[in-house]
Amino acid sequence: MEPRASRTLPKGAPYAYQVKWDGMRLLASWDGNRLQLVGKSLRDKTATYPELAILPELVKAHSFLLDGELISLQKGRPSFFTLMRRENSLANGGTALPRIPVYYMVFDLLQREGIWLLDRPWAARQELLQNSLQQHDLVHRTQSYADGENLLEAVAERGMEGVVAKNKDSFYIPGPRKSSYWIKTKLLQNIEALVGGIYLKEKKPVSLLLGLDEGPPADPPNIPPKIPYIGSVSSGLSETELDSWFQWAKKNEIKEAPFLNAPPAQTGRSIVWAKPNRHLKVSFSEWTPGLKLRSPRISHLSSGKELLP
Repeated sequence: MEPRASRTLPKGAPYAYQVKWDGMRLLASWDGNRLQLVGKSLRDKTATYPELAILPELVKAHSFLLDGELISLQKGRPSFFTLMRRENSLANGGTALPRIPVYYMVFDLLQREGIWLLDRPWAARQELLQNSLQQHDLVHRTQSYADGENLLEAVAERGMEGVVAKNKDSFYIPGPRKSSYWIKTKLLQNIEALVGGIYLKEKKPVSLLLGLDEGPPADPPNIPPKIPYIGSVSSGLSETELDSWFQWAKKNEIKEAPFLNAPPAQTGRSIVWAKPNRHLKVSFSEWTPGLKLRSPRISHLSSGKELLP
């Protein structure tokens, strides 16, 4: 079941409110013999997340189907980018499991003891979920709140993704059509990025190339690690500020890209690579499937000092 998007949070008695986790949707089913984990595309992810094999021991039922969000944390906040690094690393035979733990935030119970619950009200399913699922370090029930505005404010203060309002009388309606029974209100997210280069057009700076300080440790230590490339940004920068960054880049110029996945060359543009030793605060709407920032904009503070190198 998919929520519809709204810029404003719905209010009123029919709704309960939950945190919108910045992660990956995950269904977990148990038939009494086999646990299966599948994402929104219904691709089997059971082998990718072996730590969730604990689920049958946590649910008081001989069979069940849970709906929830799989998340990973970065600096104490849910991070889709970090989760995808975990998934991609393991899919390619890596060893990210010990370094990047995941957590399953369960928010619905769709089947229990062979009985489908889709036609039961959300509130009734929540009561069954609360009575069926035992809490665990890696598995948590998503808490519901009566005050959506306070929850949205708290989520915004923590730099999290948003809030989902759910009609307490609604059925569970699966399928591609987004339901007005669930309403999501997303916030702009913020991230601290490293500047690793400048795009030039006709020898004039037009945007900054950004990366995350999450690269692998240097080996040997005197070789600086490369960082993941997460996109370019110009929105929020004046021509004067761009020129200041260009001067900084020329002073800190390096021959090779500092990124693990350097951006491709663009017709009519050149790049000055720079040692990524300066940070910027960037707001964005969401991560793209390719793990780039969608609609990035440099965040302005009252002093504006963070805009200049």
